[in-house]
Amino acid sequence: MYQLGDDKLEVRELLVKAFASAWEHSDKHVDRDTYINSSIKVIDSLQVGPEMIYGEEGQGLLEGELDHLPDLLRADGAWVYYEVPAENFFILTWMTDAEKAEAKVAALQEEEGSVACVVDLTQEWHREG
Repeated sequence: MYQLGDDKLEVRELLVKAFASAWEHSDKHVDRDTYINSSIKVIDSLQVGPEMIYGEEGQGLLEGELDHLPDLLRADGAWVYYEVPAENFFILTWMTDAEKAEAKVAALQEEEGSVACVVDLTQEWHREG
């Protein structure tokens, strides 16, 4: 399990932290647990690279598509979460530092109908049941 200051974290942990961070920047029309749980359940495809994750939303991942969830990714910079809900996709991109990440988020937030934020790696969530 990731601890603040670790140099790596699992894909599954980054996804949870990203969705929790995105909820903080949403209109909060659903509670945090529902938002995170539903965001995870609707991932239809997931492409994982060392410094980027691309996901599409749909009916959910099949068992064989879950192979990348324990893969380790960088945690020594900042991750930017970007989503366009109307187009059913999200991207997580690793940046070398928080200043560059904040600048990227500021540029992305100008796009209407999108959600962009720096992932807060202190976010936690424990799935129930």
